[in-house]
Amino acid sequence: MRGSSIPPHFVLGKKKQVVFHIPGGFPVTTGIPIWMKSFPADYKGVIIRCEETFYRTREGKSEE
Repeated sequence: MRGSSIPPHFVLGKKKQVVFHIPGGFPVTTGIPIWMKSFPADYKGVIIRCEETFYRTREGKSEE
């Protein structure tokens, strides 16, 4: 995994989720435990691979 910068993401507070846009899979997904240290311990990391779905979901997050 190159670098440890966090990928595009947003937080769904009511669901206690951090949603990451990760178009690939392994090995990038191995960074999730490291990135999740920046968020409350009871939050869960979720991956969306499709860019369009990620941005649509982010736009609709106010409806949570």
